[in-house]
Amino acid sequence: MNSDQSPEEPLNVNPSVDDVGAEYLEKMKGDAIGDTMYSERWVLQTLIKFTMLFDTDWDEDLESEFCSLWDTTVEKDIVDFLLKHNFLSIAGCALRPTSRKNNSRLTEILVGIVSNLCCHESVRSELPKNPELIYQLISLLDDPDPHVLIQLTRLFHSCAWDLISESSPGQQQHWLEGPINSGQLNNIFSFILKSSTNEELICVVLEFLNTMCSLEVNDKDFSQYFCTPEMISAMTDAWHQLFSNWNPEDEFPSKLLTKAAAHWTTVLVAFVGHEHGRDLVCENGIDLGHILMRIALRPVECFDAILIATVNLLEVLIKIYFNGTVLKRLLEVLNVLYQNPNNGPDASVEDDNSKVVLQDSIESYCSNVFLIVSRPTLNYILAECSENHVLLFWKVINERQSDEGEAGERAI
Repeated sequence: MNSDQSPEEPLNVNPSVDDVGAEYLEKMKGDAIGDTMYSERWVLQTLIKFTMLFDTDWDEDLESEFCSLWDTTVEKDIVDFLLKHNFLSIAGCALRPTSRKNNSRLTEILVGIVSNLCCHESVRSELPKNPELIYQLISLLDDPDPHVLIQLTRLFHSCAWDLISESSPGQQQHWLEGPINSGQLNNIFSFILKSSTNEELICVVLEFLNTMCSLEVNDKDFSQYFCTPEMISAMTDAWHQLFSNWNPEDEFPSKLLTKAAAHWTTVLVAFVGHEHGRDLVCENGIDLGHILMRIALRPVECFDAILIATVNLLEVLIKIYFNGTVLKRLLEVLNVLYQNPNNGPDASVEDDNSKVVLQDSIESYCSNVFLIVSRPTLNYILAECSENHVLLFWKVINERQSDEGEAGERAI
């Protein structure tokens, strides 16, 4: 496996069934693990080599063998076999500095194997019983190698959802809560987003933050542990690193970056969900506003969660950052939504719901523009819009004011 090859794309180094004579097939199955063609003897021999790292010289053959084992961990039968033979304990010892000897490639492979294993609940439930491994994993947060940090962040992400199941009263604290509560993860990930030039590393950190900011257990909002001045500043730097060459007239250049943009905007929306976070976002409102404006200027037909989050954030920032170009573009989008209230017979319910939410978000934004932006400024901007868009703007304002008036009467 190359250093930048993901474990989701395994390289099969074992012979296929078609390459094996029928008379040998049954014999081979006798040494196979579960329904795979991987040999028990080979896996056990490889595990033994992990226990002998202190006295073993690293070479290409050993790297290839360890990578091959890494590839096999996409198979559930291999995962169960490794768990049965105490791989978590072996990995904890192998990750000691005296064993891995500052070998970044070896460390990446070890953490990558554990990360693959942690995709399975049976492994994650065993992880707390291996404090040595947990200690070594957390210690690796200070590792400077981006490939190690990519695998480590993926491992943390696999374990993050267990915070929900293990946060009920009387349950022992999840091992991941320690570095979260202490601010260690926030400090490390802020530094990565601010300084890394590795696209994949930035993206996996944003994915982890997106998951953490969606978790709220027993009134504990995990987004508050990551909403710091350093993190918001780092989010800005990360965006510029990922999208420095992006033209907002085009869609995002890849699925990976589209996903990263969705995570980036969603994390910020989570931050403004509480007063402290809203204040911090507003303190960085000019820098964030410029980025959000560029997102809003994507092609008009981009009716997605990224635009919804962008509009919501721009509404929060109106007093700090307002740009007439944004209002004009959002009126264009709103006009399209009014003309095409649904996506046709082949549209999914999710698509139709997104359009409804987006329309409501833009209407709310327009309403707040009317309340906050000075009338001369607003009139100047509307004068540059088409008559249809101007009428649309005032239609939204009138309907919103009418709804608020009726709500007030009912409240009285």
